[in-house]
Amino acid sequence: MLRPEAVQGATERTLTSPISDLVIYCPASPSGQVPDYLGRTLLGLTIGERVLLAASFGGMKRVAFVGPGTPPSCARATLEVVPLDLITGTGRAVFVTADAVFDRKLLGSPHLAPEGGPLRRLSATELDALQRDPGTMAIGTGRADSGEGFALRVTDDASARRAEWALLQSLRKPIDGVVSRHLNRHVSTFLTRYLVKTGLSPNVFTVLFLGIGLLAGWFALQGGPWWALVMAGFLFQAQSILDGCDGEIARLTYQFSKAGQWLDSIGDDITNYTFCFCLAVGQAHVTGSGWLVTAGAVTLAAQVLASGILYRRLIMLGTGDLLAIPDLVTKSPTLPPGGGAASAAGAQSPLLAFIRAISKRDAFVAIIAGLTAIQLPVTAFLVYAGGTFPTLFGIVLNDYLISKRDAAARRAA
Repeated sequence: MLRPEAVQGATERTLTSPISDLVIYCPASPSGQVPDYLGRTLLGLTIGERVLLAASFGGMKRVAFVGPGTPPSCARATLEVVPLDLITGTGRAVFVTADAVFDRKLLGSPHLAPEGGPLRRLSATELDALQRDPGTMAIGTGRADSGEGFALRVTDDASARRAEWALLQSLRKPIDGVVSRHLNRHVSTFLTRYLVKTGLSPNVFTVLFLGIGLLAGWFALQGGPWWALVMAGFLFQAQSILDGCDGEIARLTYQFSKAGQWLDSIGDDITNYTFCFCLAVGQAHVTGSGWLVTAGAVTLAAQVLASGILYRRLIMLGTGDLLAIPDLVTKSPTLPPGGGAASAAGAQSPLLAFIRAISKRDAFVAIIAGLTAIQLPVTAFLVYAGGTFPTLFGIVLNDYLISKRDAAARRAA
């Protein structure tokens, strides 16, 4: 006889283990009309395309279509279409309607979906009932939550607006810095709402926004008059804001690529390093201070070295996303040599938290752009250069700790 805790453990594993089968219910539409989920475009994709791509990138492998409506299609979806009885035999699947807009993370945790919504986990009993008569399935309307965990059906203009709002809110990231949370992300999502409708790929926008960053550097290179510095600061901050749009478009339209990651990372570095060096050269020309050119060249060399270390690590990881590099200096329990209880306590200090906040790219760019625009370009350069060398030290230390950790793991294996 099974112990109660064994039964409970088996139930928990069933609820939490990955499900790779999806059942999509295609509702009927008025006679002679194209179903709304096939004809309505929402932020660059039809609703049906969005469902299939969310399923493909959300871990689903097989899909069965049921219901009286026309099944959606998408050439980029990587789902195997199978008869319902093949899925019924597994006794577990995720159910969603073809007109649903939802957070794709719910596919991996359907038990967290909003109650009464268009997405949920199906039991073996429900699958059997669905196979006998798809019309017996109760379909909710769901709700649009801010950020993660939303799911709702799009059946009219009002629900389409709610779905669009939910999708845009989901673009916010927990790792966003203070400037991104309160300024950049508000502006970028507003712009993305319209840019995504152009049909241009995220990589096209990355290149266009790089051009804005280079233009900011050109204005900084002039050294003056005052309006040139205002334009330099404004365009530098504008590029930082627009830099979020290409990633937001990629997430909304499921156009993820390693090439796009590399283009974004390299584009950011080119913009930053060009602006910093042009500030130094421009002010050297205006003030006659030759040391600024030397300082700019040394700072540029340090920046290129830092990027080289990061790019080498990215190549080893097989990605172009800088966030894939583990942070063993500030976020890991593994502290640098000499670290102890005092170091661990210091890692939680308000001062260090403040330093981390202003050293994030969004805040750092805003500070440099602001100093430049208010006619303090030399100060802006010195702040930029002053932040470069601690950053280089942190990157070198982090790369060393990663190599040391990996070597220890290989020895243990």
